[in-house]
Amino acid sequence: MELSGRSILITGASGGIGRPTAELLAREGAKLTLFARSAAPLESLRATIESRGGTAIAVAGDVRSVSDAERAVAEAVRRFGGLDAVVNNAGIGLLESVAEASDEKIAELLEVNVLGTIRVTRAALPALRARIALGDGGGGVIVNVASFAGKVGVPYYSFYNASKFALVGLTEAWRRELGPQGIRVVLVIPAAVETEFLAGLDRGRALGLGPAGTVLKPEEVARAIVDALRRPRPEVYIPRRNRWMGLLNAVSPRLADRIVNRLFRYPARPA
Repeated sequence: MELSGRSILITGASGGIGRPTAELLAREGAKLTLFARSAAPLESLRATIESRGGTAIAVAGDVRSVSDAERAVAEAVRRFGGLDAVVNNAGIGLLESVAEASDEKIAELLEVNVLGTIRVTRAALPALRARIALGDGGGGVIVNVASFAGKVGVPYYSFYNASKFALVGLTEAWRRELGPQGIRVVLVIPAAVETEFLAGLDRGRALGLGPAGTVLKPEEVARAIVDALRRPRPEVYIPRRNRWMGLLNAVSPRLADRIVNRLFRYPARPA
């Protein structure tokens, strides 16, 4: 998809991966709808983009709210005449054991990471279909930002894993359901990313050893998202080598168990 002039909605746009993604897309000439909960950072980003000659609107809202999701899509259509693509980037993390995590934290995690993605996508579908009906061959792309935790389960991340495994399954099914309708659905699968969530954790507990301890800069993931919009394909691993561990996890779970348990040795666990 040629990005210049395209109307693109980004959730979780105010920080983390979302902000550099918006900045890159603005440089490509895309018309952006920035959607996140925090109004002040959103407005700051919008002002920065427009000061550099880009085009963006800021819509403060919560992906957990159907009405907020519908309002963000409606604003994109009103301002830019339609919607060509959605980047479902909003998400939160949780690093707690099976026994530690509260029901409230688990429910919030699933509401944001899973139901939020569903609600924004469902709100956007009519606008995406309307754009495809115009017949210019460019629009109709959904990019879901998951995690390598959606392919390989890791100790203490079980509830976060559950949310991202759900996103992997949703994306796979939507790709097959919506593809024949002209809507391409892409799954972006990054390793750990340097975000506020990771910054607030004990890294000895949050990260594994060797490749399992890879930490990406948000800008690396942003570049992959922009490339996925330009050239949609089913799955994008960052870094690419993680694809092999994902494959091993599928074909030999017992061997994958041994490898993962050696890579993730937390202080609370015996060596």
